[in-house]
Amino acid sequence: MTYPVPSDHPWYRELSIAIDTADAAAEAILVFYNAHSAGEYEKSDGSPVTDADIAADNLIREHLTAAFPADALLTEEGAKDNARLGNDRVWIVDPIDGTAQYIAANGRFDVLIALAVSKRPQVAVSLQPTTGLMHAAIAGEGAWRRENGVWAPFRITPSQTPPRMVTSVYYIAEGSEAAVRAVTKQFGAADPEEMKVGTHARAWDEVERFYDVFIGFPQAPGTSPGQEWDLCAPDLIINEAGGVYSDLYGRQHLYNKKNTHFSGGLLVSADPGIHAQVLKAMRPFLLETPPSSEPADDLPAE
Repeated sequence: MTYPVPSDHPWYRELSIAIDTADAAAEAILVFYNAHSAGEYEKSDGSPVTDADIAADNLIREHLTAAFPADALLTEEGAKDNARLGNDRVWIVDPIDGTAQYIAANGRFDVLIALAVSKRPQVAVSLQPTTGLMHAAIAGEGAWRRENGVWAPFRITPSQTPPRMVTSVYYIAEGSEAAVRAVTKQFGAADPEEMKVGTHARAWDEVERFYDVFIGFPQAPGTSPGQEWDLCAPDLIINEAGGVYSDLYGRQHLYNKKNTHFSGGLLVSADPGIHAQVLKAMRPFLLETPPSSEPADDLPAE
């Protein structure tokens, strides 16, 4: 097994174990996927889950707990133990990001593993099981891509002019479609496609890249369909690859929060220049006072 950093790198152990764990989870997922054998269920929030999600989640938990017993874990399918809030290091995991796509058997799903320290990601891995395409990053060190077993630096090419803009059915607040269309019009861009997926590291790779800006409009506190496990890994990888990943107020997202939803929307851009321009264009459509970065602060007291 090869890795993008040498064994004496300060984050080598965390990154190499995250890579190995993602690969092992992908193998487990593909057993179900190729045999079409995963049972499908509905969670309490109405979202789907399958036997493959649960198997991958259990495997990832076992690997990370064995390697880093003092670290906390936050996963989409596992228990959200609030004891994690007292731990400065927490692994944030989505065993299958895109369960609906897994069920549809279109291959557009990923294993996401990230380590957040002091509420920001430091190590991240994103792997598409069906192709083996992996992206990884270390904070302040850059990002890499692995294709056919070969690692290379990963850099996002700058935005086209006019920029290609998209949004997502999962990240667009009700009633905000007109605002997003108005902004795209300012740039001379086509009306944004409302994708049925979020944005991933691989979406910014030239292998499948078709947009330059992803806009997710702010939602009511504690209601965002996307949660920490959806954002943490791509946040680090995209930022380290030269893109910009923030909320619509230009703030970095925080992780290992009391409430795992996110506030302030989502803006992901191919480069800092277009990101700054879209932030400015979006500002008139946003609340004057930004929501708290911790959604729990804006929710009624229990």
